Amino acid sequence: MLLITDPKMPLFFFDVQDGKSHSSDTEGTHYVGALEARADAVRMLVAMAQDEARGELPSKLSVTVSDESRRPVMEANIDCTIKVF
Repeated sequence: MLLITDPKMPLFFFDVQDGKSHSSDTEGTHYVGALEARADAVRMLVAMAQDEARGELPSKLSVTVSDESRRPVMEANIDCTIKVF
């Protein structure tokens, strides 16, 4: 996916929480709209879940997407648990 950094496009920030730590996005990313930002939030969660599956479980993963005023516009979550029978 090609991201174009056009200052006229809306800016979104992605803050990540993995249950152990919190990481705030200080730069932001320009997207055509909220649907593209949402798709990237989901991609981030999937990648985080893959990493968590190799480590300590259970883990609650969260990505909060904020607009350029730093107002939250959406939150995506995954609860990572594995049950072995």
